[in-house]
Amino acid sequence: MADKRWGGQDEGGTGTPPAGARWPLSTLDLDDLVEELRARAGTARESQLRLSSLLDAVVAVSSNLDLAEVLHRIVVAACDLVDASYGALGVLGPSGEELVEFVTQGMSEEERAAIGPLPRGHGLLGMLIRSPHPQRVSDIGEHPDSYGFPPNHPPMTSFLGTPVSIRDQVFGNLYLTDKRSAKEFSEDDEAILVALAAAAGVAIENARLYDRTRSQRHWAEVVRDASQSLLAGEPEDEVLTTVARQVCDLTEADSCLIALRHESDLRVAGSAAPGEPEAEAPRSRPTRGSTLLDPEVRAAMLQEAHFVDRPEGGTRALVPLTLGEAAVGIVLLDWSLDQPQDRLTVLAEFAQGLAVSLEAASAQHERARSELYEDRDRIARDMHDHVIQRLFATGMSLQSAARTSDEAVRAKLDGAVDELDAAIRDIRHTIFALHRAPGARALTTEISSICRDAAVTLGFPPDLRLTGRTDKVPEPLAADLLAVLREALSNVAKHAAASSVQVAIQVDGDVMVSVADDGTGLPTDIHRSGLDNLLRRAQKQGGSLEIHSEPGHGTQLTWRVPLDEDSRDG
Repeated sequence: MADKRWGGQDEGGTGTPPAGARWPLSTLDLDDLVEELRARAGTARESQLRLSSLLDAVVAVSSNLDLAEVLHRIVVAACDLVDASYGALGVLGPSGEELVEFVTQGMSEEERAAIGPLPRGHGLLGMLIRSPHPQRVSDIGEHPDSYGFPPNHPPMTSFLGTPVSIRDQVFGNLYLTDKRSAKEFSEDDEAILVALAAAAGVAIENARLYDRTRSQRHWAEVVRDASQSLLAGEPEDEVLTTVARQVCDLTEADSCLIALRHESDLRVAGSAAPGEPEAEAPRSRPTRGSTLLDPEVRAAMLQEAHFVDRPEGGTRALVPLTLGEAAVGIVLLDWSLDQPQDRLTVLAEFAQGLAVSLEAASAQHERARSELYEDRDRIARDMHDHVIQRLFATGMSLQSAARTSDEAVRAKLDGAVDELDAAIRDIRHTIFALHRAPGARALTTEISSICRDAAVTLGFPPDLRLTGRTDKVPEPLAADLLAVLREALSNVAKHAAASSVQVAIQVDGDVMVSVADDGTGLPTDIHRSGLDNLLRRAQKQGGSLEIHSEPGHGTQLTWRVPLDEDSRDG
């Protein structure tokens, strides 16, 4: 029986293996097979390690929602994955044709500063912008699109780049140079980088959404705080100055100015700049209460929010404050650098919310004023119908009693009647002030009316001279001015026996009321309660009262109160 093993003889004894049988492997062939299997296992392990590294990189990139940190982590992860010496992520601007931000890895801050301005997208960087597909170059200097390196730039040879897209829009490009462990980047490096770029696009979009949400929350907080402060009755200029400071912080603007429409003018209600003390403002910017006369700013109130170039360089945003078709005011922001157009949408939404807050506060203020004047009318009616009538009746009773009394008692009763008359006059003046709504009648009209009424008791009309813009006198000060004028003319009528009276009212840096007569002079026994009241009115507002009188040569009363700066500027 023949041996059936390989190498045995067949039935014929020839040693030829049966049909279909294989020759046994030699020792050399077996060694090659083992080496190949080992190589394949090593490649599999390397692929597994790179895949694991890619997954770790994706997790690291996606674990933070701060956009600046996400961009930095993407560049660091890309360099680690493909063993690159240098890496960068160039962010494209709104036009999609130039780089507006450049995040780097592998160079120190000193090296970056020595190179100079950041690249805009020339050479191989521009090639990737024009053709947004993965690109591998073995030698940058020999590539036809090479633009060369600026001074102080480190030498670079191999190049690998790929776009980073968010949905169908290219956000920017990843650039890697100088592979450490090889002369150039491989196809596997390219595949790994493309995969990372896809994950990076998702991470960037999440960070942008988070950043947008956080920004919207900050803007909403500014409007909310302003609304609460305005509705609580805080001064409008203080609230808007705080708003301007917050807007500067949120937009990184060099300055912010908020102006509101006031009749036919635009008056600055709030302004700020980063790091600027509350009480100060640059001379180049209008201060609170000043008027904006720039025709460009006035015209911008009727337009949509837009950017303009500043003559001194940089950008200015003009954002109107509108309610429907009505212009309320405008917000002006200045930057020393150009600004992205998408900021206008956020600013326009903020301005709309601020305009609503201003209108709501104004409506509440008007309701409060209406309620106040209703209360004033009620109090005035009660004083007229009850208090004055009772005082008048008491005075009549005292006058009747004086006719039947001796001289000493009669003198005291007459004095009491005079005091009652003075009290009735003061109450009538108070009733008049309670009825008088701000802006109901011009101050000059009120002054002229008091002088005409005084002609009845004086026997002649006073000589009136007005100087300055009385329409700029604040309402509380106007009420004091009218009370002083009434009291002064009443004293002349009662005590001076004058034949002429000169009334001078002047408004400039101060508000001054002067009443001079040619009468007998101030009596020594005059009751000083009225004059003391005038003095208190002056001192309450940092002013003064002066009286010069000589027997037989008349009397001059001068009442003076400083005018606040905002009213003076107006």
